[in-house]
Amino acid sequence: MKSHLEEKHEELVSRREDLLRKFTETARTTQPDAPLAEVFERIQTTNEFIHSLDRIADEVKEEPEGTVPRYTVSSLFLHDNFRKLTADLNEQFVFITGTEVNGTFVLDQTAELEHERRTPGGVTADTRSSHKLLIKLEQFGHRLLGHFHSHPGRGAESTRPSGIDENFQRRLESAGHKAVMAIFSRDGYVRFLRLDAQFQIEIYGEGVEKHAENVYRLTKIDPA
Repeated sequence: MKSHLEEKHEELVSRREDLLRKFTETARTTQPDAPLAEVFERIQTTNEFIHSLDRIADEVKEEPEGTVPRYTVSSLFLHDNFRKLTADLNEQFVFITGTEVNGTFVLDQTAELEHERRTPGGVTADTRSSHKLLIKLEQFGHRLLGHFHSHPGRGAESTRPSGIDENFQRRLESAGHKAVMAIFSRDGYVRFLRLDAQFQIEIYGEGVEKHAENVYRLTKIDPA
């Protein structure tokens, strides 16, 4: 059975072949307004995606089987993201990257996205913006290490993932990404999770207390 990564690779290679045929056909036309530049840009973007998938596949192969991803994040970074993610009544969503130190992923850089829609009940990232950001991370040799977003409720229970959240995380894990999800409540609870449940998280610094397994409460926030 093919993995999601293999299926996506084949899909992109097939798309590239279709675009190359279209480019050749367009180049042969005598029409002055033939969209050659547009087709060429799409070919370049597809090539970048294929290269990114190849890099991800190589990274997955290099990691020993049974290796449990370890993440560390500073309490200051969590408080900063909490303020950004709850700045207004609408849900907010960001990608997270960072460095890898002695096998531990350090979550310390926020990569903000453009959004198609933001409401109090949900947020939808702009697909083109997401793709460009993933390509940029690849170009700089960075991994997608996490994605943080806010939920509208309060308390630890409000940080449980929705079906949409789980489906997005499932696609990332199927593609070989090491990203961990973090969901923030409006009153400072944050839940970290991966669907395979195979990860370790460590919080560096003060201002955060453990509430339950992989669930924490930020203690240095201003009450709403």
